[in-house]
Amino acid sequence: MANHDQQSLEHKLALLKQTYQHNLQAELASLCSVLTRLQQTLRAQLMVTTEAPSSGDPQAPRDTLTDVYHRLHKLAGSAGTFGFDTIGSQARLLENGLKRWLEESDQAIDLQLVNVVSSQLQSMQIELVPSLQQTPSVDGPQEINGTSAKIWLIEEDDELGKHIREQLMNFSYDVRLFDSVPEACQAIAKQSPDILIVDAMAGVGHLAPLQALSCPLLFISDCDSFDARMRAAQLNAHGYFLKPLNIPQLVNRLEQLLQERQSPPARILVVDDDQQLAAYYQLVLEAAGMEVRILDNPRHIIDQLASFRPELLLMDVHMPDYDGPDLASVVRQYDEWSSLPIVFLSAEMDLGKQVDALSHGADDFLTKPILAAQLVASIRVRVARSRTLSALLNKDSLTGLLKHASIKSAAINEICRGFRQHYSVVVAMVDIDHFKSVNDTYGHATGDVVIASVATLLRQRLRQTDMIGRYGGEEFLVVLPHCSAEDGRKRLEDIRQYFSRLRFNQGEQEFACTLSAGMVCSTDVSEDNRDRLLVLADEALYRAKRGGRNQVSQ
Repeated sequence: MANHDQQSLEHKLALLKQTYQHNLQAELASLCSVLTRLQQTLRAQLMVTTEAPSSGDPQAPRDTLTDVYHRLHKLAGSAGTFGFDTIGSQARLLENGLKRWLEESDQAIDLQLVNVVSSQLQSMQIELVPSLQQTPSVDGPQEINGTSAKIWLIEEDDELGKHIREQLMNFSYDVRLFDSVPEACQAIAKQSPDILIVDAMAGVGHLAPLQALSCPLLFISDCDSFDARMRAAQLNAHGYFLKPLNIPQLVNRLEQLLQERQSPPARILVVDDDQQLAAYYQLVLEAAGMEVRILDNPRHIIDQLASFRPELLLMDVHMPDYDGPDLASVVRQYDEWSSLPIVFLSAEMDLGKQVDALSHGADDFLTKPILAAQLVASIRVRVARSRTLSALLNKDSLTGLLKHASIKSAAINEICRGFRQHYSVVVAMVDIDHFKSVNDTYGHATGDVVIASVATLLRQRLRQTDMIGRYGGEEFLVVLPHCSAEDGRKRLEDIRQYFSRLRFNQGEQEFACTLSAGMVCSTDVSEDNRDRLLVLADEALYRAKRGGRNQVSQ
C-alpha cells in the first residue's frame, strides 16, 4: 500500500511538473515577445528626427520593464521548485539586474539593456528542454495501528522494575519487563514495543538493535549530571526521568508520545497567487500526511481561518492586490489568531525586506525555490512546537487534560454550536468517590496517580472529537458532541465500570476507587436554558453522590 501511494504521488508530481513546463514555455515566449516589441519601439524612437519628436509616453518603456521584473521574480521562485534550477538561477540574475537598474537609474530606457535582457530570455528558452528532471521525494505519513500501547521496561533492579510495571499497568498499558538490554534484544524477533523505557545503568552500550526499532526511547536514572543527560541526548532519548520516579509525570510523557503518533493531520492554509505553486505545495504537504487548503483570494482570509482553523499559515510575500506582511498584520489584529504560526515563502532575496516581513508578525521566512523535504520538515517543526506550546498553556500538568478555564470555554462554545447547528451535546461532571480518604490514607503522590489514571481512562474510552478537562481537584468535565443521552450514558457507565476494576498499589497495600458522574443532554433543555447545562450536570453529579456514589445520574 505504501509503495502504491508513493507511486501515485510521483505520478501526480510528474503531471504537475509537466503542466508547469508547458506554462513556463508559454511565459518565456510571452516575455520574449514583450521585449521584442519594446526593442522595436526604442529603435523607432532613435530614428525619429528632432524635427519630428516622438509623441509616445516616455514612461511606457520603464513600466514595461517593471512588469518584466515582476514576472521574472515569480519565475525565479517557482522554476527551481519544479526542478528547473538553471532557469530559476538565470531568472534570479536577470531579476536582480533589472531591480538595481530600475531603483538606481532615472534615465530613459537604454536599448542595449533591453537587448541584453532579451538575449538572456532567449537563452532560457533554449535551456528549457522537454525532458523532466526527477521529482523530489517526500516521506509519507507514519502508519499507526490501533492496538493498545506496548511498553518495554528494562530495569536491572527486579523489585523496582515490578513496582514500575504495576504502576504503569494501572494506566492500562501493556508493560513487558526485562532485566537487561540483551534480553530485550532477543525478544525483537517476536514483538516490538511502542515505547522503550531503559534504566541508564542497564548496559546502554548494547542498545543499537533496539534503537533500530525507531520507537521513542526514555531513560530513567538516579544520576542528574550533565554528562549523563548528554549521553541520553546522543542516544536520541525522548525523555530523562530521575528516580524515585514521578509516575504521573512519566505517564504524561508516554501519553504525549503516543498522541503525537496518533495526532490528527496538521492543517495548513496556503495563500499564494501562483496557483501552480500552491497546487504543488498542497500535493507535497498532503503526501506527508497534512490537510491543506488553498486560498487564492486574500480578502477571504479571516473567513477561511474561522472555517478551516489552520495550525499554520503559509503565505507568499508579493501578491497582486495585497502584500503578505499586510495580510499578516490583519490576521494579528484578531486575538484568536494572535499565536497562529505564519511562515512566508517567497522568492524575495533582499534581507532587509525579509526582516521587514518578519516584523509584521510572521514566525519564519523560507525562500523559493525550496526542496519538498525541506518544506515538509519546516512545516512539521513549526506545527509541533505550536501544539506543544498550546498544550503547556491550556493543559493541566498532572493529567494532560484541558485546564478549568479552557474546558469551560470549550464546553460553552460547543453547547452554543450544538444549538445553532441543531445537534445534541452531552455534558457530564465526573468525580472520584471518597478521594480525600485516598490522600489521607495513601498520600498525595498516590492520589496523583489515581487522578492521572482517571484522565488516561477518559482519553482511552472517549472519542477524539470529545472534549475532556480537569475541572478542579478530583473533578472532571466531559463534553460529547453529536451524542444522544442514551449513548452518553452508556459511555459514562463503561468508564465507571472499567475504573472500578483498576487496582492501585501503595507498598504492600492494594486498593480500588470508584467514580460518580452526573450528565445532561442538550436536547433535554430549551435553548433559553443552554447556559445552565454545566449547572445541571453538576446537580446531577450531586444526586449521584447522594444516591450512594459509584453511579451515573441524569
